[in-house]
Amino acid sequence: MRRRTFLKGLAGAAMVPVSGMTMSAEPSSSFPLRIMDAHLTDRSGELSVISGQLPADIHGHVFFAEGIPLEEGHFTPSGRGALTRIDLSQQGAHFTRKMINTPSVLMQQHIDSWPDRFKLMGGIAYYSPSMGFVNTCNTAPNYMGNNRFALSFEGGVPYEFDAQSLELVTPIGHYDEWESSLPPLMDALTPEKWLFPQVRTTGHPYFDLETHDCFTINYGGNIANLGTRHGFIHLIKWDQEGALQRWQVISRDGRPAFIAATAHSLGVTRHHILVFETAAQVEPLRMIGIRSVEPQKHRTPVWVIRKKDLLAGKTQVIADYLELDFDTSDVMCNYDDHDNEITLYGQYLGAMDKSEPQYTRDRLQFGGRVSARIAGYPAAPVDVGGLTRTRIQVRSDSVREIHADFRLLRDDQLFWDMNDPAYQGHFQFPETFEHIYWAAVGYRPEHVVSRVAKAYQDYPNRLFTNESLPQETQPSALVHLDCLTMSLTDAYQFPADCVMRTPQFISRPNASSQQDGYLFTAVVRQQPTHGIGNGKEIWLFDAQNLAMGPIAILGHPDLNFATTNHALWVPDIHQRPDNSYRANVGDFFRSRTSAHRAPVRKVIEEEILPRFG
Repeated sequence: MRRRTFLKGLAGAAMVPVSGMTMSAEPSSSFPLRIMDAHLTDRSGELSVISGQLPADIHGHVFFAEGIPLEEGHFTPSGRGALTRIDLSQQGAHFTRKMINTPSVLMQQHIDSWPDRFKLMGGIAYYSPSMGFVNTCNTAPNYMGNNRFALSFEGGVPYEFDAQSLELVTPIGHYDEWESSLPPLMDALTPEKWLFPQVRTTGHPYFDLETHDCFTINYGGNIANLGTRHGFIHLIKWDQEGALQRWQVISRDGRPAFIAATAHSLGVTRHHILVFETAAQVEPLRMIGIRSVEPQKHRTPVWVIRKKDLLAGKTQVIADYLELDFDTSDVMCNYDDHDNEITLYGQYLGAMDKSEPQYTRDRLQFGGRVSARIAGYPAAPVDVGGLTRTRIQVRSDSVREIHADFRLLRDDQLFWDMNDPAYQGHFQFPETFEHIYWAAVGYRPEHVVSRVAKAYQDYPNRLFTNESLPQETQPSALVHLDCLTMSLTDAYQFPADCVMRTPQFISRPNASSQQDGYLFTAVVRQQPTHGIGNGKEIWLFDAQNLAMGPIAILGHPDLNFATTNHALWVPDIHQRPDNSYRANVGDFFRSRTSAHRAPVRKVIEEEILPRFG
């Protein structure tokens, strides 16, 4: 499909009604500044249909997580967490939104005095010298099966939550089942009384509904490419009932595997597990206030593990290493891996840094500086992205990429800041992917930071140079990838004053295909649709006709979210089984209580132990 022909077919599709608009307080930018603000209290209510109407067969429950910046420069996706559930039916839609209160968040809320208070480091993480790191647990909701649900976070252990109350129930794993991700020297210097060690894991643990196993990782021991001989990756397998099983991942050459950046995604097929190093690197100097940018490498390292090698009683597992020649973050696999061939789908991120915030007074590429009001929002990409398909063959003692099957699809207007995917059975992979929907957050020239543009000026395979970057907004887009033909078959480009994130596929009852349903999206607008509400809106699309535009737009004055992360849809929810797993972490906190000052002891006794002890 030719690019211009395709875009012509979309002409006018993005123009939903905006009557009743008021003049913007920021006439030079259509960016919705309200994405930086959100309620920090629990809310609920009946959503109003602002435009269109709910389909007669829509049903089920959508969960989505978000990050809320707590101060200037706080990186929005990793901010204070909130979890929202949208209940959908022909009769209407209801929302319930609750703050995510991990033990470290409860402590942060109540302690604000030195030496225990938490300080924001590099805009990314909150740290207390006497207690450790805050785990906001705000990346992605996951369905575990049997009416059990989990929340994940790359900078802390995952937690189970109750789908009806939205309250956290238990961490997954006792705290002593997770290894500190700090390098050994730094770990040796941490106080024994620490309550919240730094634990790094994947944003997407895999809950296999066929085998009822959970696979995830615990990694660290190094800082970027420094101290890698102490780096480790532990593959974790959990039966959702007992203790975590773990194996240290060892490359075939005998050296421990390590991750220099992050591991946002995990790939799981019927016979294999793939651990990816993904494109979001927090530079060590960032934590002490130096705003250097280490550009991503045009590659995605991957370790391929055979499930048959995960032997009880063993402490290590051999993995074969491969480097894919592109940057990516969210990766999915066909669950079917017959003939030991694995098919992967992911974004092509290109010259962008998903972990790079804008900081106050940052110099902008097209003139001016970043205002305090926007500090913490991610910097704009400096090239257009894409979508990829990669195929890997697993041999008896090695892996190789099937280069002839590689596909890269790029689009010079729609594919800016490729973000989250949506597909039928989110976070559980189908035998074969046929359709994947993607969010492209978009591009704004007023968010192009000079230090980022300079760092990526010589990045491989760029379609735009720093000099040729667009000087007009490229709005958010929702796109439909036909996986079998690797073609873009449908798309919708949003009005320029919208930021769209967090797409989620909603199946129709008795759906007959992977495109038989609806798409949920979370949208923040500068100018609310029809001038109604607060500009925080839910837009629903027919999955088989995105270009038609939203079939319904929903909102409520108290549905006030910030930067949304991943989402999940399930057809129904019921009570969590009473006899389900709980990690009794109360003893961990009680054993350290006496070493802390009275205010900290009070929070442990009155806030943490009643919920988790």
